[in-house]
Amino acid sequence: MIKTSLASLAVAALLSAGSVQAQTCTPSAGAIGTGTVSIDTCNSTNQLLSVCNGLDSIGASPDTVYSLVVGPGMVGSISAAPTGYDLKLALLSGSCSAASTCIRDADAGGVGGAESFGLDGLALGTYYVFLTSFGGTPNCGPTSISAIIVPVTLQQFSVD
Repeated sequence: MIKTSLASLAVAALLSAGSVQAQTCTPSAGAIGTGTVSIDTCNSTNQLLSVCNGLDSIGASPDTVYSLVVGPGMVGSISAAPTGYDLKLALLSGSCSAASTCIRDADAGGVGGAESFGLDGLALGTYYVFLTSFGGTPNCGPTSISAIIVPVTLQQFSVD
């Protein structure tokens, strides 16, 4: 009976070890649109331990996630400027998960360095703009995010 319990425990441990790939995230920051916003990524939660098909281990840093719907003829860019930490900026396609493909990513600026990527050539659909850090101290902080998206899509319409 003890052997059976130990075997069950070992199987459960193996199954949970693979769950890093099954992690998902939600666009808790809302939809991104043209303009500039200032946020503090320290107010976000850690949603994923890795990104880019699980290839980039990001650890326990806070993850700020925006959704982005790409429409016909849409072009533009997204940039982010962190204060006092090393930002990782990625554009995920498909679902918002550790197993999603990173269509674009930027992490060359170092501590306090701005990161950016273009939106040209993307297929129609929903994407996720993912801001995080590879760790270090601190692994979050005040961040300015700018998006230039053309053409701008109508968000609401009223005849009133």
